[in-house]
Amino acid sequence: MSNITQQQYRDAIEKLIVNFRASGPIETKQRKYRSVLLGHGWCTEVHRLAEATLHLVDQGLAHEALILLRTMFETTVSLHWLSQKDDAGALGVFAEGGRVNRAAANDMQMAFNVPQDLIDQINSEPVEKTDESEVFRRFRAQCDEIDPRRQLYTVYRYLCGYAHPSSVSASSFIEYSTEPPSLRSEPKEGPSSVVEVTVAMCLIWAGRAFDEMVIGKPRKQVLRSTARELGLIPILPAIS
Repeated sequence: MSNITQQQYRDAIEKLIVNFRASGPIETKQRKYRSVLLGHGWCTEVHRLAEATLHLVDQGLAHEALILLRTMFETTVSLHWLSQKDDAGALGVFAEGGRVNRAAANDMQMAFNVPQDLIDQINSEPVEKTDESEVFRRFRAQCDEIDPRRQLYTVYRYLCGYAHPSSVSASSFIEYSTEPPSLRSEPKEGPSSVVEVTVAMCLIWAGRAFDEMVIGKPRKQVLRSTARELGLIPILPAIS
């Protein structure tokens, strides 16, 4: 059992957000620039979602914060996967984005009066299927490459119960202790610290993944020390 308090997690989260904001210029090798472009965007998004999550918790909306955790966790895992795949992974991400855009353009053309020049622009972009684009297309495949025991995917599925319409999210507003069950206007209080623990994990793992992609690994020390303070693993497993 962890003896880390909810406030300790909160303090660590705020420290990591400040540290990320204060990070200096990013240097990368030319051959890795595509993955760094994506990695920077994803790592920044994880930190912004962390800030938004804290705001929701402070407003008494911890239940709603769980919805953001799902996106934060998925982005973190994808960022780690990308850090392991380098340029090949980045090309796979761009290829999958092109495939999705073309499919959406075709569907929109059938259903709406979309300007033809927009359709032509999307269709003119090259779409190339690669081994990595096929993995990126399926989040479970990313998780399995990192963690064959599927513990990462189990966490993701749990959070999906709050991000999608499900019995899990609905049950938060149902009081089963009465007969018959009664309805609640406020959600039942969830497990203590689940939001803060998940946010802290994502900030550490996303931060370390991106740090591995840049020259000098400038945030490695603060991320490792924070993970040690919280009793968390400092980085997700390498893909063999």
